[in-house]
Amino acid sequence: MDPEKELTPALEAAKRRRATLHDQLVHVEQAISSPAAGRVPEWASQVVKEMVGLRDAFDQHILVTEKPDGLYEEIMHRAPRLAGNVHRLQEEHPALERQIVSVLERLESGEVGETWAIDDCRDDLQRVLGGIVKHRQHGADLVWEAYNVDIGGHG
Repeated sequence: MDPEKELTPALEAAKRRRATLHDQLVHVEQAISSPAAGRVPEWASQVVKEMVGLRDAFDQHILVTEKPDGLYEEIMHRAPRLAGNVHRLQEEHPALERQIVSVLERLESGEVGETWAIDDCRDDLQRVLGGIVKHRQHGADLVWEAYNVDIGGHG
């Protein structure tokens, strides 16, 4: 049987949010990688736009995984042995949210190019993206262990 037909509503919602989050990570990385020399305000504005999208996509990820009858609750019911993994992922959410908000506030404050050098800003943004990528990898591992389903590494 096609595994796609076996997806539960919670798993299907998580898969959709995973694709959205991946797409937004790509958009942020593209914005970060664009030229900043001689155009810091425009660069920062584009990065802010994409980081707002990332914040919103991450908020939606948290919603579909943590809500009642969401993915984490379903996994706990389906595979109680994975409770520790679920709790670790849940515990990562607030820290990742704070990191997103923190860099977004700094970008919006006009620090870029002034007290926050472009290279340092890019490094800080890449660390945020790296944390989210790692979180997604752990989430994919969790889903695989619970369902033996690959919900997509890139989309």
